[in-house]
Amino acid sequence: MNEVFSKLLGDIAIFGGITEETKLFLLNEASLINMPSRTFFFHENDIAEDMYILVSGIVEVVKIKGDTEYPIAVLHKGECFGEMAVVDHYPRSASVIALEDCSALKLDIQCFDKIYHHDIKQFAMLQMNIGREICRRLRDANELLFKHEIENKTAQVISLKSL
Repeated sequence: MNEVFSKLLGDIAIFGGITEETKLFLLNEASLINMPSRTFFFHENDIAEDMYILVSGIVEVVKIKGDTEYPIAVLHKGECFGEMAVVDHYPRSASVIALEDCSALKLDIQCFDKIYHHDIKQFAMLQMNIGREICRRLRDANELLFKHEIENKTAQVISLKSL
């Protein structure tokens, strides 16, 4: 079974350059969890101590204000979420909900500590890869903010022209 999960990890950017030995080490430390549809993996502001790799199903990353969920991203098999937890140790910045029945590998902070002590070079590679993923997502968010800002300014200009 670990061979199947190891192949899955091999197809995920944050595991690029990670040896087979380290992937198997990680998998021995990981737990497989199942979440029914419409169940939250975690909520915004929860204590963050783990990240997840989606094995099956679809999840949505949302911000919740009042009774309204605002979608941020939809993630599919092979994508990870909650990775900021293993870098910054701050509370969750968003909520993640299963849109359908899901299975995910859960890697907690202690797992990363064990990798650190087992193979510091692989730990560094994994942390750099996670940092790259976070940067990629930040760039995407910046682009969305920029487009939103341009649309608002364009709407304001059109509004002023109609006066």
